[in-house]
Amino acid sequence: MNTASHPVDRVLPWRQMLTLGMQHMLVAYIGAIAVPLIVASALKMSPADTTVLISTALFCSGISTIFQTVGFWKLGVKLPILQGVAFSSVGPVIAIGLSPGIGFTGVCGAVIGAGLFTAFAAPLVGRLRRFFPPVVTGCIVTVIGLQLFPVAYQWVGGGEVAKPEFGSLPFLGVTLLVATVILLINRFGTPFVRNLSVLIGLVVGTGLAVALGMGHYGNVAATPWFTLPMPFYFGTPEFSIVPIATMAVVMIVQMVESMGLFVAIGDIVDKEVSEEDVVRGLRANGVASAIAGMFAAFPFIAFMENVGLVILTGVRSRWIVAMSGVLMCCVALVPKIGAVVAATPSAALGGAGIAMFGVVVAAGVQTLAKVDFEHNRYNVLIVGFTIATALIPVMAPQVFSHMPAWTQPFLHSGVVLACLVSVLLNAVLNGVRPAGRVQDEHADAACATMVRD
Repeated sequence: MNTASHPVDRVLPWRQMLTLGMQHMLVAYIGAIAVPLIVASALKMSPADTTVLISTALFCSGISTIFQTVGFWKLGVKLPILQGVAFSSVGPVIAIGLSPGIGFTGVCGAVIGAGLFTAFAAPLVGRLRRFFPPVVTGCIVTVIGLQLFPVAYQWVGGGEVAKPEFGSLPFLGVTLLVATVILLINRFGTPFVRNLSVLIGLVVGTGLAVALGMGHYGNVAATPWFTLPMPFYFGTPEFSIVPIATMAVVMIVQMVESMGLFVAIGDIVDKEVSEEDVVRGLRANGVASAIAGMFAAFPFIAFMENVGLVILTGVRSRWIVAMSGVLMCCVALVPKIGAVVAATPSAALGGAGIAMFGVVVAAGVQTLAKVDFEHNRYNVLIVGFTIATALIPVMAPQVFSHMPAWTQPFLHSGVVLACLVSVLLNAVLNGVRPAGRVQDEHADAACATMVRD
C-alpha cells in the first residue's frame, strides 16, 4: 500500500480542514475543560487562576494533538487522535495539591517527572504491541463505546442527574432533534455536508435549546477576552519522590490504555500500527505531559469521543485533527470564545453522543466479526470475559471498593481492564504471536477468499 495515498495521510482543502477541525474541537471541548475545572474547584483557586488553568490545559491539549497527528522526530503515532487531559489524573493531582508542604508547584513537578518517565519507558512498553491481535483490539473498541454510553445518557437527561428536571421532555426533545438531523443529513446530504453532520446537528439543537431557555451564558461577559499561557505561572516546579512516583503510576495506567487505543484506532482507520508507531505515540504523550507540567497542565491521553466522530463522518485524515489542535491553541488564547462553547446545552451534546458512541460499538463489533469464532471457541471466552469485566467500573464501581489503593487506577478504567483481561486470556488460550505478526490466524485465509470472490 502506498502510504502517501492512505486516507489517514490525505490533506484536504483548507476550508474543509477548518470546518471539520472545528467539529472535532467542539466535540472535545467540554471534556478538555472538565479536569481543570474540577481541580481548580478542589484546590480552591481564584477565578483568575482557574481561567489560566483552563487556558493552559487547552493550549497544551492542542500541542499534544499536533504531536500525535503531525509527528516530529521520534514523536507521534500519526493517526487522527485528538488528545485531552486524562480523567485518571484528577484524583492524584488533587491529592498532591492538597498535601501539606507540596501544593500546586509539587503537582507541576510531579507531572514533569512522570512525563519524562513515560518518554524513557515508551520503548519497553511498545514491545507489547504483538499481544494485540484483532480479538483483543475488537474487545477494546467495543468497550470504548460501551463505557461512553453513561456520559451520553447524562447529556441526554440535561446534565446533572441530581437535578429534579433531569430527563424532562424539553431535554429529550432537543436530543431527539439533534439525532434526527444527524440521521437525515447522513441519508440525504452531499458527501461534504455528511462530514459535518455532527456540527450541524449541534448548531440546530443548540438553537432549539436556547429558545427553550437552556444554556447558561451568564459567565461569558465576565470571562476575559485574551490570555497568554505562561510557563511556571504558579511558581518554580518542586520535585519530590512520592508525588512523582504517584503520578508515574498514573502514567503507567495511561500507557497501557494508550497502547490499546493506538492499535484500536489503527484498526478503525484501516492502518496497521507497528511497535515503533506505539513507541512514538507513547513518547509523544510523555513529552507533551512534561511540557504541560511546565505550563501548569496535566497528563494527556486520546479522547475517545472523537474516535466516534472519525467513524461517523468517515473522514480519516490526521491533518483534520491536527487542525483541531491548532484551533484549541487559538481558543486557549481567547477565553471568551471558550466560555461560549462551554455553555452548549448538554441535551444538544446528548444527540451527538448517542450517534458517535453508538458507532464506536458498531466498529468494535465489525472488528470482532473478522475473528474466527466457529473454529476457535477460545475467542468466544476471551470476548465474553473481557466485556463482562471491563464494564464493572461503569455499571458497578463499588465492586472494587475494598481492593488495595494502588490497584484503583487500574480497576477504574474500563479500557485498561479490557486491555489486561483480553491480552492475558489471549496469551493463555491462543498463545502469543511472534513479534512482527499480529494478524489473526485466519486473516490470510480471509484475504484469499476475497481475492477468489
